[in-house]
Parts: sequence; C-alpha cells; structure tokens
Amino acid sequence: MHLGYLDHMRKAMPATGRRAFLGAAAAVAASAVFGRAAADDGGAAAGFKGNGRMGMSTGEDWIDTFFTGGAEAIVHYYADDFVFEDVTLFQTIDTKDDLYRAFLPFGNAGPDSPAGVHQFDVVRYDGGRAGDRRGLQRQQIPGNYTPALWETWSKDTLAGIDHEYDEWAVMNWVWKATHNMDFLDMPAAGKTTHTRGMTFHLYRNRKIVREFTYWNFRDVAVQLGVLKPQEPFWKAGRGA
Repeated sequence: MHLGYLDHMRKAMPATGRRAFLGAAAAVAASAVFGRAAADDGGAAAGFKGNGRMGMSTGEDWIDTFFTGGAEAIVHYYADDFVFEDVTLFQTIDTKDDLYRAFLPFGNAGPDSPAGVHQFDVVRYDGGRAGDRRGLQRQQIPGNYTPALWETWSKDTLAGIDHEYDEWAVMNWVWKATHNMDFLDMPAAGKTTHTRGMTFHLYRNRKIVREFTYWNFRDVAVQLGVLKPQEPFWKAGRGA
C-alpha cells in the first residue's frame, strides 16, 4: 500500500533526480502506532532476532521496525534472495535497493508529513514450521488462455517459487490512515480511512524469502467516495 505514496511523489516531482526523490520520499511518510498483542510464542525471543517458533511477536517486530528503524533496518529482515509482492497494486520487488526505496514512506516524519498518520494493528497470526519446502507450479496452461496471457497473470505469483522456506505465516491486520494528501489519485486529504489487509510470509533461517501482501483497495475507495458499497444481495429479503 505504501507504494501508492511513492507513485504520488514521483508524479508530483517529474523533474527531480533520484537523490532528490529519495530525500523527499523519506520525509513523506507516516507516524505509526502499533497495537501490541500479548506474546503467545515465547515473547521477544520469537521475533526475527530470536529463537524458537515465530508467532505474534514476529508480526509486532516486523511492523514496529518499519517505524522505529525505517527502511535502513527493515530491509535486513529480508533474505538476499527474496521476492516482495503487493498483489493489490500488481507490483513485485526483488532487489534490496528497490525494497529500500519502497519502504521509505514508512519513515516516522510526524503527523504533519504529507502522507499523514498511519496505524497498523495485527489482528491474527497463523503460522508454523514447514520443513524444507518450495512452491509447486501448475504445469499446464488452462484452457481459454494463450501462453502470453497466462504469463501476464501468473508470472508475479510464480516469482520466487524456487526459494526454499522452513516456516510460514499469515498475518491479518487493520490499517487506519489519516491522510494529508491524495492517495492513488483519489481525494483523500483530511480524511481517515480504515481497511483490512493480510500478509503471507515464507521464511528461511528467520529471513523473509517471499512476501504476498494484499489490502482491500475497494473499501478505501468506498470511504473516499469514489465507489459505492457492495450490497449483500445474497441475504434474505434483498434483491430478487
């Protein structure tokens, strides 16, 4: 979701160079408060820097580091060979340099920063040991797809499929954002939005080798007045 702010900065400063862009992006971002859940998995020792099975404290460690350590610190939670994917925005990243630039908007610049104030709270953590595993790829192209069309819609999912992992996690979280600027070309300044999201992690030696992050863009667009809410037409008494 933070990639949306970087895109806005890029459009707002088309004539700036890379150094100026990075400096501005670092100043953009968001103060955060992270809701800490009680550790059920060994406490702080279960985070990225600890030992034992990873759990809720892993999610706390991951999110908290965005705001306390910034891009400089959080990139070290990722393996040298990794793939990050924002499924909602159809974007993938596989180099530490690009990941660093993508994470710059999470620098804590205060409530008056252009991007506003953001709060992420992990609601639920599911995960466990995986042994030595890799993803399994579908071998046949489905009917009604050309090879080119199937590649378009499958290549991001398949990126990093050869990365081995020994543990996995799914984190469901809530994102509260008080916006000081437009977001993905939607009028957002002065408004507060809430939405749910989830992040799927694959770990190897307590480092992230694959990340899939999805967040509910439609719900944000509804709150910003761009789309109408979805009616639960399937409920009794609604529709035909």
